[in-house]
Amino acid sequence: MIPFVVEEHLRRYRTVEHHEHPRAYTAQELAQAEHVSGYRVAKPVVVELGGKLALAVVAASDRVSLGTLEETAAAGARLVPEGDFAGRFSPCEPGSEPPLSMYGVPIFVDERLTHESRLVMPAGTHRDSVVLETDEWLRREAVQPVANLGIRPGEHRT
Repeated sequence: MIPFVVEEHLRRYRTVEHHEHPRAYTAQELAQAEHVSGYRVAKPVVVELGGKLALAVVAASDRVSLGTLEETAAAGARLVPEGDFAGRFSPCEPGSEPPLSMYGVPIFVDERLTHESRLVMPAGTHRDSVVLETDEWLRREAVQPVANLGIRPGEHRT
């Protein structure tokens, strides 16, 4: 069941599809459970940016380009271990944080995801996900698109 505060936040949306599925701990497992391409699953990654938490959202199969994020924000970036932030996204289960503005952290998204009409994303538990219209999600959550934020498998950057 989606945590109440997440559900309340999502009520502002025109269209929200809530899906329950077998337990999925990774974004790739979520894509499999939802029977969709990993390129339609928004994987939020918690980062520290200039000493403050932020979310970097990439496709399920991608890694976050910290260099690109640093250039965009003009600040140092690093991945944050789950134990260092789990309480910040309460009552969500660790590793299932939805990329929503209700947590008061900036949200950056790989620009390639903005070309998808709808995105699947975690909804606060490892058994729940939501499907949102991408344009509405970008607008309501004040998401900042960033070119080349995600690094695809086999892709190398200098």
